[in-house]
Amino acid sequence: YLVKGRPDGLLLVRAIRYAIERKQSEKAVRDSETRLRAIINTTLDALIGITAQGLITDWNPRAEVIFGRSHDAAIGQKFAELILPPRHRDAYECGLQHFFRTGEEGQVLNRRVELTGLRRDGTEFPIELSICALKRRGSYVFNAFIADITERKRAEENRVRLASIVESSEDAIISKTLDGIVTSWNRAAERTFGYTADEAIGKPIRFLIPQDRLDEESQLVERVKQGEGVTHFETVWRRKDGKEINIISTFSPIEDGAGMIIGISTIARDITEQKGLEAQLRQSQKMEGIGQLAGGIAHDFNNLLTVINSYSAMVLGELDFSDFSNPFFRNGIEQIKEAGHRAASLTRQLLMFSRQQVLEPKVLDLNEVVSNIAKLLRRLIGEDISQVLCLHPALGRVKIDPGQMEQIIMNLAVNARDAMPGGGQLTIETENVELDNTYARKHALVQPGSYVMLAVSDTGCGMDAATQARIFEPFFTTKGPGKGTGLGLATVYGIVEQSGGNIWVYSELGKGTTLKIYLPRIEKTSVLPEPGPAPDETIHGSETILLVEDEEMVRALVQAILERYGYHVLAARNVHDALRFAQEGPRPIHLLLTDTIMPVMNGPELAKRFLSFRPETKVLFISGYTDKVIGDVVALGPGTAFLQKPFTPQILVHKVREVLNAISQPHSTVRAA
Repeated sequence: YLVKGRPDGLLLVRAIRYAIERKQSEKAVRDSETRLRAIINTTLDALIGITAQGLITDWNPRAEVIFGRSHDAAIGQKFAELILPPRHRDAYECGLQHFFRTGEEGQVLNRRVELTGLRRDGTEFPIELSICALKRRGSYVFNAFIADITERKRAEENRVRLASIVESSEDAIISKTLDGIVTSWNRAAERTFGYTADEAIGKPIRFLIPQDRLDEESQLVERVKQGEGVTHFETVWRRKDGKEINIISTFSPIEDGAGMIIGISTIARDITEQKGLEAQLRQSQKMEGIGQLAGGIAHDFNNLLTVINSYSAMVLGELDFSDFSNPFFRNGIEQIKEAGHRAASLTRQLLMFSRQQVLEPKVLDLNEVVSNIAKLLRRLIGEDISQVLCLHPALGRVKIDPGQMEQIIMNLAVNARDAMPGGGQLTIETENVELDNTYARKHALVQPGSYVMLAVSDTGCGMDAATQARIFEPFFTTKGPGKGTGLGLATVYGIVEQSGGNIWVYSELGKGTTLKIYLPRIEKTSVLPEPGPAPDETIHGSETILLVEDEEMVRALVQAILERYGYHVLAARNVHDALRFAQEGPRPIHLLLTDTIMPVMNGPELAKRFLSFRPETKVLFISGYTDKVIGDVVALGPGTAFLQKPFTPQILVHKVREVLNAISQPHSTVRAA
């Protein structure tokens, strides 16, 4: 309206429109700059403007926070000198200068790079730097974006440390999704189960689980899905080679950032070896208990057999059977005597099993023992079984009772023969071996050290695991009725254990059996002195003997035997009677013959009290227990006279005569425990 009819009206309209558009454009630029400045001021990275000469022109609030310098203190400063430690500046100066001069990517700025930054207080920290160039009016300006990556580096270090812990763990650590797909697999899992990580990751966990254990696995997963951790759960998983192993495992939920359960972590440890050791220990404890029971039974039998065998021998020696018209009487007594001897033999075997027999150990060359007995074994095993000896030429020595060593070889050879009814091969080997800590960890009660090994192998029927677990138990046998007492291997076990060794069996059904005996190796080659010849003096005597025995039958028997040989016997049924004889008896007492373990007071305690009244009296201990068992209750000093039941009249009177004839020794060797 204002310009209507004016010649310059159109130009004026255009001018007004231009002015309006310019104002709008300027406002848009101001608004854009405001928004950009807001972005620059609130960004999480330090944003720094730089001239082509490397001087700082802009320094946002985040740069102030990261580097600890204010905007005013940073403007106009050299970029590299302000943010980099002195030792790193030279390494980047060339690249920065080239970049600032040309705007082209330099050799160190072709990507986001990690550097070490410098704060105002002198502390250093990791940063990530990128610089972009902007060409303006024929020259370049630059913007540097710097992020403080301290937390990220710390998180990465923690992840690396955690990964290192996982990889170096002795336990298998496996992660899987809720539907059972393996997502991680550490080195211990590779060692435990035989699969590499590439073979395991991405597969369902079922490849480790036996078919009959799948329901068990499903139940555990359901418990974890409910947020319940499962610890110390024992189960059986399968290795790559098909072998099933015992494991103990812990199941834990894996959660995302929102706390949702997205997977399961399993820590598994192979406890197959541990379970084996526990089984060995239980077996050893069972054998120890059976041995104690067997030893106690043998002691009671020894008292009874002493009476039976001695009286039967006395009757056969004293009666004139020509006066009897019926030969049944003599035959009957002879049968009683024979049965008594067989019972005594069984009792000795029980004592051997229970490691309670009296040993006479010597330093032996095991090769010599095997070679000497080989001819006898040849006749024993039969012509359909070949015999092979593999004897180490420089075998070490062992210390063991020679007779019992021969019994070990005989018993093992007989068992091997019986396992090969259709013929086969019997192999006897000797070897020097070192049983190290690794072996000892896998075999309960074995001490590391130097041993001599005796191995007896056959190619017979072999044994299953259940049979192997019981072969050393007394009276256990797989032979038919009347073909064995079940004491052969029990005897071997007892002898080896008492001699400080150990024995292990290796057998598979249809593939034969090997029994390996390890005896401690002895470096000394000297042998124990042989006992001297028996004295020539008569076994009769006239001395006074005080007999102390709480078992009435044994007391009456011993008294009768000694009186037959001319001795005057004072019989005491307990320690009170014995001490009364010591204090009140008018005649000298030449020998105190006493049971070792009795109620109220044991034999050595009685002897000590008795000798305080009669120091010239000699002492002989008797017992149905052995010196080893006695040693757990009382202490018999070296050289103390001791006689073990059962004994025959001849053995008793010879021992009594031996003690009476011996040169007097100080009685300090007899002491209470």
